[in-house]
Amino acid sequence: MTRLLCIALGLLGAATFARAQESGKPDPIAAKRVQTTAAESTLALAAASIAKQSGIDLDLTAVDGTAKVGPIPFTDFWLAVEALAQQTGSRLVPTGGKVKFVKGPAAPSSVDGPFRVSVKGVTAKRDFDTGESACDVQLEVAWEPRFPVTMIDNSPKVEVAKTGGESFKAGAGTGRVPTTGFIHSATVRVQGIPRSAATLDVLGGTFRVVASEKQLAVEFKDLTSDKPAIQTLDGVKLTLKPVKRLTGSAQFDFNLEYPASHPEFESFELWASANKLKLYAPDNRNAFEPADYSTDESGRRIAASYSFPSPAGKPLPDLKGWRAVYETPGPMLVQTVKFELKAIALP
Repeated sequence: MTRLLCIALGLLGAATFARAQESGKPDPIAAKRVQTTAAESTLALAAASIAKQSGIDLDLTAVDGTAKVGPIPFTDFWLAVEALAQQTGSRLVPTGGKVKFVKGPAAPSSVDGPFRVSVKGVTAKRDFDTGESACDVQLEVAWEPRFPVTMIDNSPKVEVAKTGGESFKAGAGTGRVPTTGFIHSATVRVQGIPRSAATLDVLGGTFRVVASEKQLAVEFKDLTSDKPAIQTLDGVKLTLKPVKRLTGSAQFDFNLEYPASHPEFESFELWASANKLKLYAPDNRNAFEPADYSTDESGRRIAASYSFPSPAGKPLPDLKGWRAVYETPGPMLVQTVKFELKAIALP
């Protein structure tokens, strides 16, 4: 890379950062970029290289890691692992925070940055009362298992559903739901496709997600102070009030304040209930989780309370030398995930 090109890229990055700072909104979450070389000539070597570059584990236990693969140019993570799967006659199964390779042909998929939408199955249905037929297309949305998605549309907004040059009506998108893990399953009903059709030529649309670039882990080391402990990380302000030592338990109360760009949530969308608090003993060998918790969310401000009971038959420790680690998403944004799936085989 020439010196002038490096300077140009640096100026472009600085301008992008300045625009983000000026708008007060986080940039859309980008894909991890990876590559492999000719020296990484087996699936195992290539997968190890991609895992090291991305920080995402690839599980090869169900396939032959000695299978030969060619180099992959610098590209998005999902495109790279799909290329490896194609070269080795395998398919991808995101599970448990990993991406597993299994034997068998790949299903139609679509990649948009750090998100991947794939087809999991198709079910044909007929309503004998109305005589109408439909196909339910089961989709799976997966994202790189390194950042949190808090909310996602329960089903997508479908913009195109075509086969044989004819367009068909598909179910409208529905409200968003909280997520667990790094996968979301959804079903799209496409109505009126004739039984003679062998494939759905194209199915395209969008999901909207509420996501964060990363999960924050904020550490509080002094749990004995009679004054609030305040920390600000990536624009998120966390306040730990003095710990309350109750009969047989300790109560930890937090106030969180997110930046003004925080997305709006409905009153029933209690996303902060997924936050985690862990206590660590002075020896750092034991981590304790709360027995009970509650959250009260009002816009970009959250109040959360966590209760830790004392060990059975033991007095409550004085917490000197103990530490608490609170996990919460970083600044959030609403991001649109586009997909276009082609040649979906119909039953």
